[in-house]
Order: sequence, then structure tokens, then C-alpha cells
Amino acid sequence: MKHLEGILSSLPTLPGVYIMKDGEGRAIYIGKAKNIRERVRSYIKNSKSDRRPQIPYLLNELSNLDYFVTKNEYEALILENALIKKHKPKYNILLKDDKNYASIRLDPRERFPKLTYTRRILNDGAIYFGPFVSTEALRQTKRLVHKLFLLRDCSDEKFRRHSSRPCLNYYMKLCSGPCAGRIGEDRYREAVKGATVFLKGNTKEVIKLLTENMNKASEEMRYEDAAHYRDQIMFLQKQSSIEGLFTAGLKNMDIIGFYREGTNASFVVLFSRGGGIIDKSEYFFNKVTGDDKEVVGEFLRQFYNNDRSSPEEILIPIRFEGLETFSRWLSDRFGRKTKVTVPRSGGKAKLIEVARENARESFRRLLFESQRESYLLHRLKELLSLSNLPEKIECFDVSNIQGNTAVASMVRFENGKPVKSRYKRFRIKTVHGVNDYAMLYEVLIRRLNRMNQEGWELPDLILIDGGKGHLNTAYRAISEFGLLGRIDLVSIAKGRKTQEVDRLYTVGRKDPVPVGRTSEELLFLMRVRDEAHRFAITYHKKLRALKALSSELDLIPEVGKKRKKVLLSHYSNLSEIKEASIEELSSLPTMTKRAAEEIRKYLKESKDGEEKG
Repeated sequence: MKHLEGILSSLPTLPGVYIMKDGEGRAIYIGKAKNIRERVRSYIKNSKSDRRPQIPYLLNELSNLDYFVTKNEYEALILENALIKKHKPKYNILLKDDKNYASIRLDPRERFPKLTYTRRILNDGAIYFGPFVSTEALRQTKRLVHKLFLLRDCSDEKFRRHSSRPCLNYYMKLCSGPCAGRIGEDRYREAVKGATVFLKGNTKEVIKLLTENMNKASEEMRYEDAAHYRDQIMFLQKQSSIEGLFTAGLKNMDIIGFYREGTNASFVVLFSRGGGIIDKSEYFFNKVTGDDKEVVGEFLRQFYNNDRSSPEEILIPIRFEGLETFSRWLSDRFGRKTKVTVPRSGGKAKLIEVARENARESFRRLLFESQRESYLLHRLKELLSLSNLPEKIECFDVSNIQGNTAVASMVRFENGKPVKSRYKRFRIKTVHGVNDYAMLYEVLIRRLNRMNQEGWELPDLILIDGGKGHLNTAYRAISEFGLLGRIDLVSIAKGRKTQEVDRLYTVGRKDPVPVGRTSEELLFLMRVRDEAHRFAITYHKKLRALKALSSELDLIPEVGKKRKKVLLSHYSNLSEIKEASIEELSSLPTMTKRAAEEIRKYLKESKDGEEKG
């Protein structure tokens, strides 16, 4: 620590971002500060009296400091987010699910606007409603809107194909059939307006709007339409009475619940959209550094750093340093003012309490799961005599049929759970014919060559689908990078007979590790191996389908290399091309209307030939 005290005096007293590093130069904690020197000093000078439980562990690993000076705290916040996302320091709060939640999208500029769902929020003039953590909640909401307002959800191509006769949704009373002229633009616009108001949560305004439409339809003697509006009104009135007082008057807001015990903390985000709570998202962290204010601030900065639909207001449990800067950053990010509130009394304070109760319940459940997974990983380390606790596992599997279209997969598990955003696929490039060992060696070398790139951080354990020979191949690849000891190696081979237990091989051991058929450790590794196998097979099938499509396209006179490449990038099989219209095909790059007509003609003739045969 003495060498760090010497560094303190050289640190600037300016705003910026500081990076704490371990002995190997890896970032272990990244933070922002108005005054870099004072913030770092608070860690080092007060280490003995600091009550934050994770600080001793952090300082014990701290070997060096780096920093970036910024013009102000706002720029520091932006840089901090970027650096945390890049380096993923172990003592920062890291959101494992960096996926973007689904939202409902409605573009009012379309002639007949359609309801679709998306995971990307763009500044494109469309209206977005969400987010929905569960796809089931999204489907239910979307289906309800279709039932009430009969909006379409088909693609533009399908819309054009049904110009003479509407699709099944029309007959199921889930669409008004604008494709076939069953409804005019003006009346469809009324439905769009009602759906928009409904999704924004103003049920009273929707009922008022529907009542006006019902009266107008009745005056014009459109009695079927009037009856439909009446049914909509009755349904909404019934729903409003069922929802009760808790959801009454809620606007579009996110409500943040926080609960913590020691180094473990949980967050629950309640999403209020459309006048009530539509969904929630849960997060659990077991290596929390900093006091509660720092933890809440860090969580919020990461949570809203992903693409999300913007709420009108965010309710948070406590104030934290830099709240005003955070609010400004949110408004810039969402393109509109987003209010951040710390409620002390009234209805909003009750909502925070509800969120906290959810966070506490989530904490108990997820802590139990975390402890169970941690216990399993410790037992796995002991069983296989590993050098490292296998918190990060990568498993590799090679898939080929007689050497054709050979591929490999890499799946990654962290703390016992799959991290699908870190899965990788490889096409074998240097090996021809059947040679599993050479293919595995190629893939491992390609993977390890990227170990310093973002998203390719090294695992604690590499698991190979195969036997002793596969393990030796992996050992050779890792040796070339000097990573023996830093990465453990294990291979898992299926039993030779149907009833024989799978075998586990480790480096330096001649025979398989003795393990029972129902061992939790074995069952866990089998699950990881099976996931890698599934991922490889899926990719292999996709490439085989594309290869078959490529061969078929070679037979079409109007399709040369450039057009073939375009078609392969837009369609995954021949059926998709057959379903495409001439207009859709001719709109593709390098494609002409004549070429599109020739393609359709060829595919029709080949289909007729198959039917005659």
C-alpha cells in the first residue's frame, strides 16, 4: 500500500475516471469522481476504518492506478460507462443480461400503421411502448390491442399479397382487414389513435374516444361498427374495475427497489406502462463495493446505458452523488426530459416500498440460488483438482459430417449459468477431411488469439467435448500461449455403451476421474457439454441449408455471383425466396425486375416438376 500512497500525490484534483488494477494489469474497479485524488484517497487512507465489507478484498488486490481526466462530471459519467462495459471489472456492478428488452412499436407515418415488437429503440419517429421483460407479457398486451382496436401486425409484403382477400386474423376478429379494403383510412386512423392512447395508459380518454366513435357510427347507421365500439367500452370498463386502486393513475414510470446485506445486493425494477405495472426485472450481485448510495448510482448508470424506452419518471430509493448529472445524461440519452424522484411520502413512497419488498424477496431467493451454485463450483474444483474456482467456463464442440461443412461452437457459463451473449461460432478454415483433433486445435488457437479483445476474456476452465486425445490437443494449444495453470482443462466423453456413465478426463491423470452417475458435478458438466453440442448442431444445419440454397441458385441463369451473394444474405432457404414477391426481389441490390421474374419462373417450373414426379 505504501507505493499507492506515493501515487496519490501525483493524482490530479480534476474530474475524471480512475481505474484500479491488480498485479497483472487487469482492471478490478472503475469509478468516476469530481476530484480524482480525493476519491482515491478515501479508499486508501480510510481503509482500516472503512465499514464497507468488500473494500479490504479490493485493496488487497490493488497494485496500480490509472486515470482519465475529463472536462466535467458529465463527461466522466459517459466515459465510466464505456470503460466498465469494455473491461467488466470484478468489483463493479455488472448487469449480466445486457440484452435489450422487447417493446411494442407503432409507426404513425405508415398508411395503415402496424403493431410490431422490437428490441431496439430508435429515434425514427415511431412510438415505442414497453419495456417487457417477459415475452408472454408482451404477447398478452399486443393481443389485447389487436382485440380492442383490430390493428394489423403483418409485414408489408404479406399486406400486399392479401389485397383480394384478408388473412385469418380478419376472420378471428383480430384485424380490420385494411389489406383487402375492409376498412377505410379514416376509420383505421381512429383505431390507431385509440390504441396509442390506450398503450399510454389513459383508459378514461380511450373510453371517451370510443363513446364518440360509437355515437357517430350509430348516427351513420353503421350498427355493426357501433356494436363493436360498445363491446370495447364494456371490456375496458370491466378491466378498470378489476385493476383496482393500486394501478389507478400510474403513469409511465420505472420504480427501483433495492435491498442489501453485506456484500450481497438485489435490485428489482418495476415497469409501469399503460396505467399499471406490466412487468419487472430482477438483478442480484454478490461482490458489491461501496456504500448504498454508490451502489444505487452505479446500478442506475449501467441499467439505463442500454437501449430502453424512456419512462416519464424514475422513482429511486435514495439520493446519490451526481444525481443531477445523471438526470441530465438521461434526458440527453432519451431525447426528452426524464424526471428522477426520491419520494418521501404519499403514493410514490408506497410504490418504492412495494419495490423494496420485491427486492427483499428476490434477494432471499437469488441468494439461495447463488450459494447453491457457488457450493457446486467449489465441489467441482475439489473433485477435479482444479487450480481455479470454475466461475467462468467455456465449452467447445466440433460438428461435421464426413468433414463436410465443419463447424465448432463455444458456449460460456458464468457462475453456473449460460451467458448466451458470449456464445461464439466458428467455421473450420484450415482442415479438410475428417480430423477432429486438428479442427479443435484450430478453433482453440483462433479463440486464444483474441483473449485481449473485448468480449473474449479468458475463462477459468475450458471443457472439451471428447476424450483423452481431445484433452491433449487442448493442452498443446494452451501451452503455446503460456496459459497452463491460469486456465484449467477438462474433457467429457460419452460412455462407450448406452448404460455407461460419461467419463471426465483431467491433465496429468491417466484414468477418468471416478464419479457417480447421479453426481451433481457430472450432471452440470453434461448440461454445459450438451448446450455446446446443441449450439454447434444448429449452426451446422443452418450452413448446410445455405449450401443447398447456394447450389440451387447456381442453376438459375439470371443469378450470377453478386446476385447470389445478395440472395444468400437475405434468405436462409428456398422456401423464403419462393414466398417473396417480384416487387420484393427486384428491390434487392443488383436485382432487376427481369431477374426477379426469371427467378420466380424458374422456381415455379421446378416446383411443378417436383409435383409431376
